[in-house]
Amino acid sequence: MASKKSNAEAKIERVTWFLLVLVFALLSIFPDIQLPNWAVPLAGAIILLGSGIYQYTNKWRVSPITWIAGTLMLFFALMNLAFGFNYNFLGPSLLVFAAVIGFGIITGET
Repeated sequence: MASKKSNAEAKIERVTWFLLVLVFALLSIFPDIQLPNWAVPLAGAIILLGSGIYQYTNKWRVSPITWIAGTLMLFFALMNLAFGFNYNFLGPSLLVFAAVIGFGIITGET
């Protein structure tokens, strides 16, 4: 069982989850917008790693799933950006986002 969090810490985690869901909500609301294949994974990496860094700098506990998922998203983005691949990571990104949120709901932390 996770230790009791401050309201500020819990709020940051909820904002993180909201931003992850927002990425896919915007893709659904604006289906005609063609984003490069690296855009969704990069957005996920920025959200997750940014949240982790913010929580860490506030001396809050950051779940390993946040670091792992953020790094995985960064790897997906870099595969397309730096290495010239053109893989569509939309599905894997959605699964990673769902895993982060699901893990947070089950354990009480992300």
